[in-house]
Amino acid sequence: MNWTTPADLKKQLERLWKKGTLPNALITKTCLFPLTLPLRTPGASDITQRLHAVRDWTEIFNAMRHIRLIRHTVKNRVQGTQTLPHKVVIETLEDALALLGKHDTARQILALHAMTAEKAPFLLPWLAQNALTAYRHAPEWERLLTLTVWMRENPAPGIYLRQVDLPGIHTKFIECNKTILSKLFQHALPKHAVNETCSGIDQFEPRYGFRTKPLRIRFRILDRALSPFPTCAHPDITLDSESFAALPLMGCRIFIVENESCFLAFPYLKNALVIFGGGYCWDVLKPALWLQKCSIYYWGDIDTHGFRILDHLRAILPRTHSFLMDEPTLLAYSAFWDKEPSPVRHPLSRLTSSEQSVFTALQTDLFGQNLRLEQERIHFSDLRKILDSLVQP
Repeated sequence: MNWTTPADLKKQLERLWKKGTLPNALITKTCLFPLTLPLRTPGASDITQRLHAVRDWTEIFNAMRHIRLIRHTVKNRVQGTQTLPHKVVIETLEDALALLGKHDTARQILALHAMTAEKAPFLLPWLAQNALTAYRHAPEWERLLTLTVWMRENPAPGIYLRQVDLPGIHTKFIECNKTILSKLFQHALPKHAVNETCSGIDQFEPRYGFRTKPLRIRFRILDRALSPFPTCAHPDITLDSESFAALPLMGCRIFIVENESCFLAFPYLKNALVIFGGGYCWDVLKPALWLQKCSIYYWGDIDTHGFRILDHLRAILPRTHSFLMDEPTLLAYSAFWDKEPSPVRHPLSRLTSSEQSVFTALQTDLFGQNLRLEQERIHFSDLRKILDSLVQP
């Protein structure tokens, strides 16, 4: 039997609750009621074959509280005319809350509304559309309001999250509530105080005008003549992007590698330094305009992501040369081939013809499915040979 049960009715109401329709109606007083819900009812054949079950089903609905039944008649040749429930009417929001057992929750939502009206009335339009979201944050709602009010009074504050000094609010609280704070800030702040070019939780700070952790560049000096430390010939240095941009290294040779062990073991060379790349974060190099006057060499894995990283790098430094990322190197190390977990499938626009040939071969599985050759598998002696051919002292 597929007849509607009281549990089915409650599920329909539960969907309206989870969707936010009923919680929002607590605040907006929207005229949802009386709410009519259809029933899947017994048919004529059910009356003939299962009359006792039909009567039991009818009595269950007759006994239900907080609903009004609309009935209809079903004619049956054997049992005669039967009057059965056809639809259910829920007259008021109070009835719906009673059926769902949500009276306590409703009282909490109304208390949150009252608190918002007192402390941050500008958020009332948002709350009217997001009552359930507010309820899910009920324990911290007062602190969320406090922080939102402060942000409205201090848009784009230009400080670190750690510097926000409000009662009951600390860095971890803000970090753990970025999602809901983003929703509140978006509604509360003027447009000029929101950086629309930044999106997502990872860009919460720049989007709402907080200072962010400085981007950092790690590099090794390969020529002792370039070292800023008299007693340390080849230092391993990490600088923020702004400090790196101020270095007086115009005209030197820059090698960029992806693997840390390759970075640490990179040979010493005159008038050169090596940068630890570590992925796609090339924006860190943008402020260093002196790099445009340097010879740039990039060495990454021979796989689709290695070429994609190279492609991204050329958007910042278009004259970058690749090395040890060619077909002869790939084929010479076939014993060390591995599988790339999720290859890049889209085209790249900044590769040379020889690089494009290898990239296409990898994309089309010419030499093997999802093939990759990681740079740390290449012999150190081959690195020395290629450096001798690339650069002269």
